[in-house]
Amino acid sequence: MAQPSYHGRFIWQELLANDPEAVTGFYCRLFSWQARPMSPGSPYTIFSAGDGVPLAGAMRLSDEARSMGAKAQWLGYIGSGDVDATVAKALALGAWTLKPAEDVAGVGRAAVLIDPQGVRFGVYRPAATASAATASAFDWNELATRDREPAFGFYRQLFGWIAKPPMDMGGGMTYQTFGLGGPDIGGIYTIPAGNPMAPSWLPYMHHASADKVALAAVAGGGKVGNGPMDVPGGGRIVQLLDPQGVMFAAHSMPAAMAKPAEAKPAAAKPAAKAMPKAKPKPKAKAKAKAKPKARAKPKAKAKAKAKAKARAKPKARAKPRSKAKARKAKGPARGRRPARRAGRKPARKK
Repeated sequence: MAQPSYHGRFIWQELLANDPEAVTGFYCRLFSWQARPMSPGSPYTIFSAGDGVPLAGAMRLSDEARSMGAKAQWLGYIGSGDVDATVAKALALGAWTLKPAEDVAGVGRAAVLIDPQGVRFGVYRPAATASAATASAFDWNELATRDREPAFGFYRQLFGWIAKPPMDMGGGMTYQTFGLGGPDIGGIYTIPAGNPMAPSWLPYMHHASADKVALAAVAGGGKVGNGPMDVPGGGRIVQLLDPQGVMFAAHSMPAAMAKPAEAKPAAAKPAAKAMPKAKPKPKAKAKAKAKPKARAKPKAKAKAKAKAKARAKPKARAKPRSKAKARKAKGPARGRRPARRAGRKPARKK
């Protein structure tokens, strides 16, 4: 059975905070989001873009979750065409359930699990077609784990992820990206030995400038954990902590690389194929063929003839001859004719 297009993709992000009301404004200022209750009086907050399309949610971390060791964090939900089947398979692969699968009216069906290495993640089947808005606002998801290869194997079996060749990042660190056959959707790496960092998923929010969002985060009460810095493939990232200590990250692309995506409307150029309507140009060619009519060159020939006649006028230049006659009157100093006359008499004697 074919899976829906959202299967295996991060289609929702949820902030589990100690005090959601106190921190939602921080994210709204950083990313130009808007925050509103899911419904009047609801404790669940919806983050949305300027167009009102939901991007993520926020809610208070429950006491029950805290008692189980959960801490405030961003929780990513991965799309599944069959939540119950995915949960059953995850449990068989060594995961355990944090929140059983349940239906949420008007939202869909979801469950929260813990993978074999202790990382929390959600599984979600939306009630309607999943929006691409969340994927555009959160354009990367990174898993820090204790053992990269078996951790990836777990998710690969659940969602069909395809791994790219590992990249040597130096210092003994290996980073591996993955996707679903198209553009990569995330990366995974092994936490260095001795590092007390807890295994977790880290979402990267899209921002025009990683450097600017870092400054704004600090100004808003947050902290910089790592970066800003360049990453392979272009772009810059920065890892941050919000005022309540929740880790998140921001990712920006160079303007030169971002433009093609903005220029996608240019793909509508085929519509400009209406240009054939401008084929009256052949008529222009016909006019070009009519140019022979404009061959006033015969007139030019007439002018040439006129010029020829004008050139023939030197024949009428009897004036030089009159000058010659005048010269004869002066004497044979320059005239050649006297010599010719002298040459004629001997011929007659013969």
